[in-house]
Amino acid sequence: MRVACPECSAEYELPPALADRLTEGRGLRCARCGHTWVPAGTAVPPPPPPEPATVPEGPSGAAEETFAWPPRPGPGPDASLAEAPPPARGAALAWAASLLGLAAAAGAVWNWRVPLVEAWPPLARVFIALGLAG
Repeated sequence: MRVACPECSAEYELPPALADRLTEGRGLRCARCGHTWVPAGTAVPPPPPPEPATVPEGPSGAAEETFAWPPRPGPGPDASLAEAPPPARGAALAWAASLLGLAAAAGAVWNWRVPLVEAWPPLARVFIALGLAG
């Protein structure tokens, strides 16, 4: 089947498989100018009718508009801090281990300050700046 764009007159030869699909009312788009059209002789199917919206009826028989909020995750904004769950035990242990490691590192630097300064003399300025010279 041979079709031509109504805008720029570009002509295209459609294979039989695509020509059969044109009977379903499908449109074509021109590769040259981008214009979209439905070739003459093809039926355009009507759009499906919209589904009617249903509104539940209230006790009086009149339609009422209802809206359900989605469930809120976790405690709401009105929850007090006393109701908040305690922090995990693992987090407390991790903080304690971190502080213990820092204290051990500081003790090691203090204990071996003389050999450290002998190995790296610029470190003496750090001890003097911190008031730990001696």
